[in-house]
Amino acid sequence: MRIRLAISIALFSTSHLHLVTSQSPFYYQETENYHSQYGKSGQLEQIGRTGVAAMHAVLLNERTVLIIDKAEENEAKLDSGVSAFSTLYDIETNTYRTLLLETNTFCSAGGFLGNGTFISTGGAESRGRWNAAKGHQSIRHFNPTCTVNGNENNCAWTEYATGKMYGNRWYPTVEQLPEGDIIIVGGSNAGTKYNTKEKNTPSYEFWPPRTDEPIQLDLLLHTLPYNLYPFVFLLPDGNLFIFASTKSIIYDYQNHKVVKELPRMPGVPRSYPLTGGAVMLPLDPEKNYNVEILICGGSQRPKPDSPADNTCGRINLGDKDPQWEMESFIHRRVMPDGVILADGTIGWVNGCQRGYAGYNNANFDPTFEPLIYDTSQKDKSKRWIRGLATTDIARMYHSVAIALPDGRVWIAGSNSVDPPDPTNAVPYPTEYRVEYYSPPYLFKSATRPKISHVPRVVQYDQEFDILFHLERDQGHQESSKVKVAIMRPGFSTHSMHMSQRYVYLRHQVSPDFGSIKITAPPNATIFPPGSGYLVVLYDGVPCKGTELFVEKHIKDLAI
Repeated sequence: MRIRLAISIALFSTSHLHLVTSQSPFYYQETENYHSQYGKSGQLEQIGRTGVAAMHAVLLNERTVLIIDKAEENEAKLDSGVSAFSTLYDIETNTYRTLLLETNTFCSAGGFLGNGTFISTGGAESRGRWNAAKGHQSIRHFNPTCTVNGNENNCAWTEYATGKMYGNRWYPTVEQLPEGDIIIVGGSNAGTKYNTKEKNTPSYEFWPPRTDEPIQLDLLLHTLPYNLYPFVFLLPDGNLFIFASTKSIIYDYQNHKVVKELPRMPGVPRSYPLTGGAVMLPLDPEKNYNVEILICGGSQRPKPDSPADNTCGRINLGDKDPQWEMESFIHRRVMPDGVILADGTIGWVNGCQRGYAGYNNANFDPTFEPLIYDTSQKDKSKRWIRGLATTDIARMYHSVAIALPDGRVWIAGSNSVDPPDPTNAVPYPTEYRVEYYSPPYLFKSATRPKISHVPRVVQYDQEFDILFHLERDQGHQESSKVKVAIMRPGFSTHSMHMSQRYVYLRHQVSPDFGSIKITAPPNATIFPPGSGYLVVLYDGVPCKGTELFVEKHIKDLAI
């Protein structure tokens, strides 16, 4: 089933139409002394509807977002008339089609195997009205290529309803691993406002399974009650950074031991339901892939009147004695979404200024202003970019955001009422509208770099050539202005962006500026196997990214 949203736009004159067209980031009409009204603020546009509340979302390929809600009533219906709780969203046509799910995906997790398959893990109680079985131990598979090979009729979930994980996992975290599998960390064994000793699942496991039982993770014993959806990042040395509440460790998941305990992060707890956002900053071979982690926002306590936090902490794991460096988050914000934009800066959207993550009068005072964090600035006062285009849509509990390879950010969701209510009868209705944020770099020039002849799959450390085209600076291009990166947007839910990653790549521009020789990431701890999006920037302006799989062996890609 496919639904199309028709939007009427009044164009006042043909000259106005020309203005709109010439300022679009997807047109290549160079003009002298180019200037856009969006050059400093960027642009926010509302286009399309998701059909189901976007509690979880992941980019499957260059044009398709997979949306997952929990089993509940939504505006999108299956052919049977029962409400859908999963859809495929086409970012080119801004339409959706429904998908059948038969296990409850409420507050689940997700990631990709190295062979390209998307995996959804965990969930909640059965819900008979929507024919949804219990999802706590469920594993679900989805083939991301079904929408691009002309086989849309084969787009369907494969579900293993129960018994595939060792324990119940509600609010777990997934991180993609260099071996091509995923690790599933933490959660609770039943529904809860915040975690308790009785409901805690302080362990991890793998999919496909590696061990005969789950492995206990002591950090999750010592961080109650705020340890659901822990922040987990694979590090270039092959260990994991794991953070819950205010504590963090470096962990060796191969030998099941703590490598290092890190200092406690000052301030409030940052884990669900006092939800902050975390980002591993871009990895750069020129800096020996040094790791810095940025964590922003949170709340003081799980009360509706609790003020959100207005601080960020940044820690350099390459330091001999890593310490948290605290700085301003500009606004108070709980439930923020931090996404790595196409140019390697960090975009922050969504969230609110009061309350905590929860249903029915738990969160208030939405934050409408996006922020951009420039990771390269050493001066704290110059890191934050403000004055960006604002929204008028409240994006609070159960909102998502995904950095797209075309340079925009896809924003959806917000459902802080249970059962869902899309009417104005409630202060913050269930939200089905989609927004796109186009950052200022898409309006810096009338043209963008173009790339072509990108291979579908490469091996680690492989050199490969792509074609490159610039329509600006003809005759005086500077190779120093060219940057090449591979980005992975990750799985978005509850301010988490599981497996999100951005890695700069070594490259050499040809003398005629017509091609670029690129070296793939050196190994799987730098960029775990699977899909990414190749982005080339010139003078800070990104091309439209192209999907690129990186594998240990070409034959490892199974889709």
